[in-house]
Amino acid sequence: MKSQIKKTAITACFALMSIVTLAQVRPNDTPPAPPAGGPGEMLPRPERNRGGLEGGALKVLTSLNGKVIAYQTNDRYIYNSFTLQNGNQVITVRFPEQLGKQLMSVAAKGKSVTVKGFTDNGPDGVNVFQMASLLVDGTQIVDTPPTVPIVPVNAQPGTFTGKISDFKRDQGGAIRGLNLDNKIQIDLPPPAIEQLQSLLKAGDKVKVTGLKDTPPSGVALESGAPTIIHPETIEINGQTYLLR
Repeated sequence: MKSQIKKTAITACFALMSIVTLAQVRPNDTPPAPPAGGPGEMLPRPERNRGGLEGGALKVLTSLNGKVIAYQTNDRYIYNSFTLQNGNQVITVRFPEQLGKQLMSVAAKGKSVTVKGFTDNGPDGVNVFQMASLLVDGTQIVDTPPTVPIVPVNAQPGTFTGKISDFKRDQGGAIRGLNLDNKIQIDLPPPAIEQLQSLLKAGDKVKVTGLKDTPPSGVALESGAPTIIHPETIEINGQTYLLR
């Protein structure tokens, strides 16, 4: 009986070893799945935009004719739009900031212009007409990339002091910076506002180190615009805080 059991165990062991060996050397009968799109069809590269416009769909340009009513600034005191009398409609036309000086010079208030562009959603959620080009008195102004100001590598931050006159707020009423009594505006990041808001009071003296905002060439600033500072440190009530 024991001899029979031993023979059966040996036979089972050899059978198991044969199955394992066949599983290791047997090729995979299932061929790899063919790429999607069918034989001979090249797949689009995922990083390429098939629409041809980087970062979004193609824009359909339309033209508007009318007279310039007035130029407007954004919350950084930079002229970046004007209102256009187009028939019975008043339309807000937004243009690249670096074209401000050129547009205000040749397309002043009351000038008849032809604007080519597209309707877009502004930062405040209101639809505006985004300018691609403008024609005035035979002169065409086209949107071109701005010339970035060259900041020396060894530029050192300056020191600025003053008393808080009030707070710079966005359209929702949230504090975004400090207005000092000497026409200096301190542009504070939201995390700094959250942590320092309880310490900031009108009339308090502050001292900051930072760099002046340097707009690109061609930008037109509102008359009397404050000097905007991007701070690295701020001193409040004798305590200095690092902001960068």
